[in-house]
Amino acid sequence: MFIVYRLLKLAAICAVFFSIYDLIAFGEITWVSRFLSEFK
Repeated sequence: MFIVYRLLKLAAICAVFFSIYDLIAFGEITWVSRFLSEFK
C-alpha cells in the first residue's frame, strides 16, 4: 500500500510538472489530450 501511495504522489508531481511545461511552451494544457489519444 505504501508503494501505491508513493506512485500516486509521483504521478501527481509529474502531472503538475507537465501542466506547467505545457502552459509555458504552448499556452495551454495539451498533455491530457495527447495522453488520451495514445489509448484510442
